[in-house]
Amino acid sequence: MINKILHKTKRFIQKQGIRIKKASDPLRNVKSTHERECLAICKRLIPLKETLLLITPLSDKKYIRNDELDIFVIIQERHVQIINHVYSYSITIEGKGLDTVTTIFNQELETRRLEFETEITSNIKHSLKTILKNIN
Repeated sequence: MINKILHKTKRFIQKQGIRIKKASDPLRNVKSTHERECLAICKRLIPLKETLLLITPLSDKKYIRNDELDIFVIIQERHVQIINHVYSYSITIEGKGLDTVTTIFNQELETRRLEFETEITSNIKHSLKTILKNIN
């Protein structure tokens, strides 16, 4: 019983120490202006219907292309490259920002895949009914 109380007390003190250390870290969650702008660009481009989203399964690169806005974005590992005919920026992004953009990208890609699959299967059902009518 006393061992459990001692263990819980030590764990509590350890957790509080970790929280204090994280809170006092001056570089924690500091993002550059470029990094924030890059994340904002990606977050706004991904949900647009005219934006093309591609992913390479082997290298895990993610591609975002919007022909109307003339912007091309490549996301790989910790680097985001934003390309236009006039400029090209390569920005290093780490931590939650990169995770957030990757999650938004994957969710939008999954939504589009489901829409595509639903469209395909509805065409198949219609075709099968036509074939069945022709047989009868």
